[in-house]
Amino acid sequence: MVISGTATSGAQVALWRKLAQQSTFHQVSTTAADGSGKYTFTLKRGTVMADQEWYVTSGGAQSQTVAQQVHALVSVAAFGVGHTIALRGHVTPSHAGEVVLIEMSRGGAWRVIARPHLGRGSSYSASHHFARSGTVRLRVVLKADRRNEQSTSPTVTLKVKP
Repeated sequence: MVISGTATSGAQVALWRKLAQQSTFHQVSTTAADGSGKYTFTLKRGTVMADQEWYVTSGGAQSQTVAQQVHALVSVAAFGVGHTIALRGHVTPSHAGEVVLIEMSRGGAWRVIARPHLGRGSSYSASHHFARSGTVRLRVVLKADRRNEQSTSPTVTLKVKP
């Protein structure tokens, strides 16, 4: 993730962040504006995993605060024989103890078919027996909470065989 802006040429710029579950901002980095006043903060991949707020300070001035909404990464793998399909996956960052919704698309709407809890490692598994053969579309949803926006896995399309 890249945060950039302009300040006075050569000025020190401090980046401040408050995570969703925190009550105060904390300084996370500093940099200097270049000769034309431009500054950039580049955050490593995996640094931003939850909702948070940001602002910068420089020379006694403070920028406006920007709220960033972040989706969790929800994976899903499906496999099975006949009418019984097993699903498993993982949620990052950890949401251990929370529930995910396994949904099936039917008639243009998503319908919940299972509600497994995430284990200690933030993984889940469930199986479902389908009454009919045919093509089904499935996805996994983590409801919004204090750290992440509602997050959805990629849709998986399967053929349920007799």
